[in-house]
Amino acid sequence: MIARGDLGVEIPLEQIPAVQEKIIYVCRQLNKPVIVASQLLESMVEYPTPTRAEVADISEAVRQYADALMLSGESAIGLYGQKALAVLQMARSRMESWTREENQQRLLKQCQLGVSLPDRIAEQICNSAVEIANNLAVDAIFVYTKHGHMASILSRNRPNPPIFAFTNDESTRMALNLQWGVTPLLVDLSDDIEANISTTIDVIKSKGLMKEGDSVLVVSDVIPTRATSMAFQSIQVKTIH
Repeated sequence: MIARGDLGVEIPLEQIPAVQEKIIYVCRQLNKPVIVASQLLESMVEYPTPTRAEVADISEAVRQYADALMLSGESAIGLYGQKALAVLQMARSRMESWTREENQQRLLKQCQLGVSLPDRIAEQICNSAVEIANNLAVDAIFVYTKHGHMASILSRNRPNPPIFAFTNDESTRMALNLQWGVTPLLVDLSDDIEANISTTIDVIKSKGLMKEGDSVLVVSDVIPTRATSMAFQSIQVKTIH
């Protein structure tokens, strides 16, 4: 967590923006979720509208691809807690749309995280999957995951399309809520990847999140019961019918 209030006690104020950007970048390299907090909408503790500088501060954190933004005093003791949350959501949503429209995603020099061969394989599959998803301009990425590992690596790459992570583990679903760009959903998963795809497409359509004709890229770290730990599903691209 980047708590700018505490950070400002330790370093000169003028260094905070650069240090914040550096911390976010390093956290992305190491695949660690990063939260930006402290005084995002401080004026809304007392007033119903934010300052322009506060909106710009939120937008900059989003542009740097922070995983989450956190209110504190604004919602804990502020007079306009719900309105502050709405402003935060509005500024975040617009900045994310703008960066995607302008295709201004920065290249991230990847450092290899995996130690074991299966982990390195999963990492390379995710890196390739994001590149393919961006190049093909698919509408979403589907990832089937037991422990959230591949969903986390996909998020690390900050793809243009949203990531829908399907898991049968409630603790994994809750943990993935913090990951950038990931919408985690709790579903029953089987060893049959095609059955999983069919089931989850129905779930997504029923929620109105996608429609017929949309395209999705599919990856999975759900290993069939009789398969070895190095058996990974190939990258697939599907059209929703």
